[in-house]
Amino acid sequence: MQYNLQRLATFIVLTLFSGLIFFSCKVDDSPAPSVSAQDGYFIINEGGFGNANTTLSFYNRQDNSVLNNVFRNANNRPLGDQTQSMTIFDGRGFIVVQNSSKVEVIDRETFESLATIGPDEGIISPRHFVGINPTKGYVTDWGADGLSGTLKVLDLDSYQVTSTIPIGAGPNELILIDNRVYVTNSGGLGSDNTVVEVDPQTDTIVNTIVVGDNPSSLTTDAEGSIWVVGGGKLVYDPVDFSLVEEESTAGFIARIVNNKVTVKISSDEINVGPSSVTIDPGGQILYFRYKGGVYAMSTTNTTLPTTPLIDQRFYGLGIDPVSGDILAGEAPNFSSNGSFLRYSSTGNLIQGYSVGIAPNSFAF
Repeated sequence: MQYNLQRLATFIVLTLFSGLIFFSCKVDDSPAPSVSAQDGYFIINEGGFGNANTTLSFYNRQDNSVLNNVFRNANNRPLGDQTQSMTIFDGRGFIVVQNSSKVEVIDRETFESLATIGPDEGIISPRHFVGINPTKGYVTDWGADGLSGTLKVLDLDSYQVTSTIPIGAGPNELILIDNRVYVTNSGGLGSDNTVVEVDPQTDTIVNTIVVGDNPSSLTTDAEGSIWVVGGGKLVYDPVDFSLVEEESTAGFIARIVNNKVTVKISSDEINVGPSSVTIDPGGQILYFRYKGGVYAMSTTNTTLPTTPLIDQRFYGLGIDPVSGDILAGEAPNFSSNGSFLRYSSTGNLIQGYSVGIAPNSFAF
């Protein structure tokens, strides 16, 4: 029997290389936002695993400044251990804190806590949230073993888990499209190769789409197609732990139309593939992390680009839906403050800012 050990890296500190950037001097630790949160967006700083030092920063578009530690300053307590993601929905921010086994819910405008949905409510190892309607949401959860993945159904009035849907190994990002929820099963501490379609009216799985090994991230384009990326997998011999190349797989990017994979582009290397896929405001240009850089690709492409748009390694990636700016999070390590950088859509650096440890994503 052979084993895929690659997903153990989820819980191991990684070393990233940082470059020289131009930093803004406008960084503030004020206890409250100076303008409406509608005028900016959040930077999620994951922190170091096991160190309970995850934080939340806020970028103010109006005066080009960053507020750090906004959750702690608004609530007089730390956020927790290892935030994976944050989603803005119905005037609320849903902050998914994996190693603290909870979802913190805040007011989008004041940053003040509205609720904590934690282990007592059935949250174990959460990853991402999506809102279905003002009274209902879903959270992907890896489970205690990192393999027994589920969707937790949340009542957004009582902030309780009302039911649990078995979904696959390591469910990660999810998206609501045309009254259906699509969930990537990234494998967790094992392996999976599916995107699962869920009917949120009945909380049942209605379709399972095989896309490629360990899909992690997805987005939708202007045509309504779903784009999903995955990292592939490594398989090792259980006796001597040598790599079994014929059973290992390369990463990929795939297009799903009408629940079928219509385009699949594989990487030219085993266990190397795009991650953190996102798209420009017009829904035509895909951006993703790949081979130590940020790459851009038209939704009409049939091959992966060979030259990075930004030749620098980042830990987080996003696109400002207002300006179209490329947003990147740089983590020199998991014990020092990281950097948030804004680039133009053509890859030119606009400005950099100091934020918390390991900025991994953005919430709008």
